[in-house]
Parts: sequence; C-alpha cells; structure tokens
Amino acid sequence: MIKEAYEIIKIDVDCLKVEELKQLYSIDGAIVVKYNFLKRFRDVNEYRNLYLTTFVENENELFVIKNNSSICGTLSFIKFSDWNGKEQYKLTIYLCDSKIDKLLISCLNQFIDEKLLQYNQFAIIIYNNELEEMIKGRPHKVNLKANIYTLKKENIDIDLLNKSIDEYQTKNSDLYIKYTDIISEEYIEQYCELFTETMKDMADEKEDGYERFIITPEIQRQRNELRIKRGFAHHCYMVFNENNEMIAKTNVSVNEADQRFPYQFMVGVDRRYRGRSLGKWLYAAMYKKLFENLDFEKAYVAHHPENKHIIDISEWIGYKFSYLETTYLVN
Repeated sequence: MIKEAYEIIKIDVDCLKVEELKQLYSIDGAIVVKYNFLKRFRDVNEYRNLYLTTFVENENELFVIKNNSSICGTLSFIKFSDWNGKEQYKLTIYLCDSKIDKLLISCLNQFIDEKLLQYNQFAIIIYNNELEEMIKGRPHKVNLKANIYTLKKENIDIDLLNKSIDEYQTKNSDLYIKYTDIISEEYIEQYCELFTETMKDMADEKEDGYERFIITPEIQRQRNELRIKRGFAHHCYMVFNENNEMIAKTNVSVNEADQRFPYQFMVGVDRRYRGRSLGKWLYAAMYKKLFENLDFEKAYVAHHPENKHIIDISEWIGYKFSYLETTYLVN
C-alpha cells in the first residue's frame, strides 16, 4: 500500500509549460464542478489571462496541493482590500474530490502556521464546511458566512413577474418605484442612509468577526467612478413613499464586457414598510428588466444562511442554492 503523502508547491506562473497550464485549467474545471461554482473561464486562454495573471509580479501566490505527485487541490494567497478599503490577506482553499484525512489537515495546518508567522492574521475561505474542524482547532472568528444562490435566465417566469408587478403596484398604491443606472446626486444621500439603516438588521451582524460596510455619499461617488472606469453597470430599483422618501431598494452589478453573471446585492426595506411585499416587488421589476435587456447566463446572490426572509424571496424568483462560502479570520 502506498502511504498518503501531501506537499504544497508554489506555482511560478511565468514558467508554466503548455501541458502544466492545461493541467491547471483542468483542475480548475474539476473544482468548478465539485463546488457548483460559476464557470467563469471558457477556455485555457481566459484562465491564463484573467486568473493566472493575478499571480504575476505582486504579493499574490498560487499553490497546488499534491498527493503522491497527483494534484488534489489548489491554494490562492492574495492581498486585497475589503469593502471598506482595509488591506488584508486572504487564503482560499479549493479541494478536488479526494478524502480529507489527518495527513492532509496536518499539511494545510503547517502551511497556515508558516503564513501566520509572516502576516500575523489573515482570512481563510472554505466551502461547504469541509474544513470546519481544522478551522475550529485554532483561534478564529467568522467574518462572513454566505449561501450562494444562482438563477438561470431560462428559469425566469416572465408572466409571473408581469403579474406580480401589477399586483404589488396596486397593493402599494401610496408608493411608487423608480429605476436608475447610477446612484446620482438626486438619490445619493437617501440611498446611503437607507443602506446603512438596513445593514443593521442583517443576519451577518451575529458573526463575531463581521465588519459592517461603511457607506457615505463620498464613498458612493467613488464607487460610481470606479464602476464606470471598470466598465460595470449598476442597476438599481428604488421604492419611494408619498413624501418622496426612499424606503426600499435593490441592486444588481453587471460587467458590461462579460454580461454572463450579474451580481445581485443589498435588498433593503425600511422597517416601517416591511410586510408589504416590497422585496418581491423590487425583484420582479429588476428581473423583468434583466430578462428583457441583458444577455446573461446566471445571476448570483449571497445570503447569510439565517436570512430566511430574503432567501425566500430569491427562491420565489427562481434562485437555487449552489454552495456555502465561509470566511474566517485566523491569527
């Protein structure tokens, strides 16, 4: 019997041979299938140009986990800025379909310990709780916990959306809905205030390592400029009351250069107006627009597992669960 032996090897992406590149791309495909990820790279050239280039001439590092010379997973260790602009490091662990045994855990723990000697603290991302016991064996906090859901365009029921829009407009005759493709000066203060207030009620707040997103008009202006610079569209539907106060909103971000995967984020309803189906009204309007105007494959959204209300709304529109992603802070 061959004894299990694991090692973690850093990849020099500048020196990859053609066959090595193809092997890495194949491993990436296996990981996409295992975790039910979005298939972002359509061929080996996109994988090289859009992913591997992030590990060239900077602090980012890519590793493979080998078991007796066979690749059984990959690790990415990158420096990034969180949503408040705070720089930190993030280790993401992707495992192929192989058993998780004590030797593999020991190998990963040794790697993590070595990185902690360099950086003191960083984030670790794992999927579907498969390495939860390893994380629990060391000091940690949960930064984010998110169920990822995806929605195929072909699964959108446009008749349901049209019927729902009429129903919710009639039901909420004292309110009106508006669309914008940028959070302009006309809306920016109300948008930021509503964003901040509704974030306080998010299930994410229960996690001991969660850091609330800080949004101000100045930050939103910067985000507007950054989206335009990077070629991202911001679709936003907002609900207003009879006093022209913004009391609900929902957002979708779309990469104009690659519209395959719109990202749904931050549905929020003022506490005073909850229970009036405003979330469904916003979703119906948004996905009618995306269905009619965007050539996309799958939209995706992240919800905390305990955010049952918004999960119900997402499933109502046709979203289906894909995987659980958990971000831990370790030191």
